[in-house]
Amino acid sequence: MNKFKILTLVGGLLLVLSGCKDENLAPILTFDQTEQGGYPRLLEETNKLINLFDIAGSTYQYTVEFVDLERGALVTEYRLELTYVDNNPANGNKSSGPIVYKTFGPSDFTDSENGHKSITVTLPATEVIAAAGTTTADVKAGDNFNFKGFVTLQDGGVYGAANSSASVRGAAFRGHFDFTMPAACPSNLGGTYEYVSTESWCGGTASGSVAIQALGGGKYQFSDWSFGTYGVCYGGGSAGGDLNFTDVCAVVKFTGFTDSYGDTWSYDSQINGNEWVIKWENTYGETGTSIIKYPNGADWPITLE
Repeated sequence: MNKFKILTLVGGLLLVLSGCKDENLAPILTFDQTEQGGYPRLLEETNKLINLFDIAGSTYQYTVEFVDLERGALVTEYRLELTYVDNNPANGNKSSGPIVYKTFGPSDFTDSENGHKSITVTLPATEVIAAAGTTTADVKAGDNFNFKGFVTLQDGGVYGAANSSASVRGAAFRGHFDFTMPAACPSNLGGTYEYVSTESWCGGTASGSVAIQALGGGKYQFSDWSFGTYGVCYGGGSAGGDLNFTDVCAVVKFTGFTDSYGDTWSYDSQINGNEWVIKWENTYGETGTSIIKYPNGADWPITLE
């Protein structure tokens, strides 16, 4: 085979291979392909929640390593700015900021396992609240303490979330510029509870167990709002729909009043130690009194609004 035929064969083979190129096999995106700046990459963190049941014991701690063209050696300053958003107008609007909360320099940095300059930041809730110019007594559930982080490099460039790419802020690069410490109360009412129902519209009584199901964000529903009386009066079924209640810092409030049939429910409820007594009725004419007991004879850890 002469040289011309060999070159023609090789050229044709390269053409076929290039025509079958799979774009999905392109090189994985790296920091060098994004902005040539710097950012703090999250390595580990704790819970950000400011627990209103234990403000003194609430602390957010996180560790970041700095990423730039010199493994963080170009970072001259890491700055945190704080804005307090008061979402409870009932006690006045005490929102404040932004303020410069803290700044860190190279003397505060250590070396991470990856060989980058790194820092662990500790934010005690009491310190954050004081820096925002408010008090622990004024902080309510739903208030937010918003932080913005900025990295300054030796050339004077300043990088934050606003001028960093989406890929840097995403899950792959774990850019940790901005975050929020929300004020709230942990709520854990989900579980199974024993009940006894009397005074039903059909005259029957019922007993058994009902589940309190968590819907998220302190919102709950009972698995059967008739507390067994549908089974006694109709031979089966349960009451559901948009019937629910909320738990905000151990204060319970009924917030959903329409069942799956479109009927409206109303409640007269009280807590008597271990017993949660709910007298209920709806526009269909169904009524009942149900006593839901907290497990192990303990008192209900809630009050009613």
